[in-house]
Parts: sequence; C-alpha cells; structure tokens
Amino acid sequence: MPVIATRGATVSYGGRAVVRGVDLAVESGEAVAVMGANGSGKSTLVKAVVGLAPLAAGAIELFGVPQRRFRNWKRVGYVPQRTGAASGVPATAAEVVAQGRLGHRLIGLPARRGDRAAVARSLEEVGLAGHAHCSVDTLSGGQQQRVLIARALATDPELLIMDEPTVGVDAETQAALAAVVADRVDAGCAVLLVTHELGPLTDRLDRAVVLADGRVVHDGEPPRPVGEHADPRHQHAHPHANGEDTDDLWGGK
Repeated sequence: MPVIATRGATVSYGGRAVVRGVDLAVESGEAVAVMGANGSGKSTLVKAVVGLAPLAAGAIELFGVPQRRFRNWKRVGYVPQRTGAASGVPATAAEVVAQGRLGHRLIGLPARRGDRAAVARSLEEVGLAGHAHCSVDTLSGGQQQRVLIARALATDPELLIMDEPTVGVDAETQAALAAVVADRVDAGCAVLLVTHELGPLTDRLDRAVVLADGRVVHDGEPPRPVGEHADPRHQHAHPHANGEDTDDLWGGK
C-alpha cells in the first residue's frame, strides 16, 4: 500500500488547471523529488497532497485512506515553502520545534519527557543542538529552515513532505538536509520533496517526478547536477518571490 497515491489529481485556480491528471505513488522508505520549471504545478501538487489545495478532479489517498477523510496528521511531517521560522512572536528554536509535538498529546496538557526528548533529538538531527535556546530571529536563513525541518521531524513522521527546502540556503544546510533524508529513508519513512535542484540530495533519492504544464513528463532516475549546480557550495536561490520564471535542469522557462 503506497503512503501517497494520487490518481488523476487535478487542481484548478480561477478556472485554470494548474495540476492536470497526475498519477503518483510513493512507498514507505522511498525518497522522491518533484521537479520542474516555475509554474509547472509542483508546489500545487504537494499542497493538494496535504490538503491545502482542493482537488477539482481525481483522488488522493494517504496511507490507504482517502485524503478528505484522513485525520491522523501526526503521521505526516510538512515543511512549507519559503516560510521563516520567526513569526514576530519571540520564540526559541526549541519552542518552534516543540510545535511538532502538539498532535501527540491532548490539548492543554504540558509537554512530557518524550516530547522534550523528541525536540532535542530533532534539533540534533539537523545540526542545531547547540542553538536550542537561541531566539529564532537571531538565526541565519539556513538555520531557520533547519528549525522548520526539525519541527516536522519532531512529529516522528512516517511521511515527510518538504516544499523547496533548498531555496536560499547554504551548503551546510543542504548537507544537513541530505543527511536527514538518508536517515529517515533508512528508518522506513517516505520522503516527498519539491526542488529545483538536487545538489547533495542527488544520491539520496530514489526517483524524480518532473512536471511540465501540470503534467508528469518524467518519472524515473533523478538527473545528475551539471555546471555550477554540481558545486556543493552553490546556493539554491531563485527569484520566486518576484513571480519570475527561471531556467532549471528540466527545460527552463
């Protein structure tokens, strides 16, 4: 039974189909990248999987349960796209990561020993054990991204979904992310991530699913980085925020 199964998934905005009839299956212990040029529908597909974008047609199942009826969200760790860990409310890295444990206890009950251990373990996993009590607004962009990844890990997920986790981060964060993916896959977790470029993730992935104009045009071996993208010091920054298209490994604009 796939952890994620989409059949004919279609998502429309304003009457325009952004994701068109996508079939996708991700198994336990499998790491899959969703790739494509800007506007190809890759982030929209992931949002549909986690229930943030409604389907216009087709179906999605999580752990064999229709997504509209799925309620056991503590089995899923989700890192959204381009979201800073700092929210204007003073919080330490440990406090942000602790949000990932809320689904493991009844509302209003204090954190238990297991919750605190999960927070510490998750920060250690992303290389931020020494920053647990640092205010997140004092951390670098790459460190904030690792805090958000740690928050998703703290749920002890069986499915980890990350939307553009390498955008604008440094080589250290890219390496930490690759290690997280490898460790989670080894533990049997399914990993689905949206990315423009693979960098150090290349050897950690089982498949790449490439979208163009909302449709799957490739489902198979991940591409090998070339040119500057093969340099481990390359920072994955793209002008998404300005709504601009960018060239990438799969056909550019």
